Amino acid sequence: MIKVKVTSPQQSRRDTRKIAKVVIVNDKGEILLLLRRKDQPFPMRWDLPGGHLKEGETWEEGARREAKEETNLDIRKMKMISDKGKNKYFRTEDWGGELFSSKELPEHDDFLWVDPNTLADLNIGKVYLAVIRSAFK
Repeated sequence: MIKVKVTSPQQSRRDTRKIAKVVIVNDKGEILLLLRRKDQPFPMRWDLPGGHLKEGETWEEGARREAKEETNLDIRKMKMISDKGKNKYFRTEDWGGELFSSKELPEHDDFLWVDPNTLADLNIGKVYLAVIRSAFK
């Protein structure tokens, strides 16, 4: 018997091995964090905007699309700050648009603008802490 793996159209458009995240910095030097929902992996942890690339997308295209989907912000210029193989991290201070309200966030429960020097008190992963610190060197 031959087993055939069936995937949905959405699954086939994603390359789940590639993830792009963006450190979005406002004019006060604060970064945007998103609170993961209780039903997601790593629940109730603070996260950076971004996610899985779709097949055929460049890292930059995927980072911009994911940031737009999750925050409603338009990322203009950005710079890669960390390359972890299947994960790439970018930084931007060049963005526009209006951030979703907490109730409008499609994939997260809340957001927070935070001084990057005060992250130690938050429930945030060590990888993100390192990436954010490297974004401010």
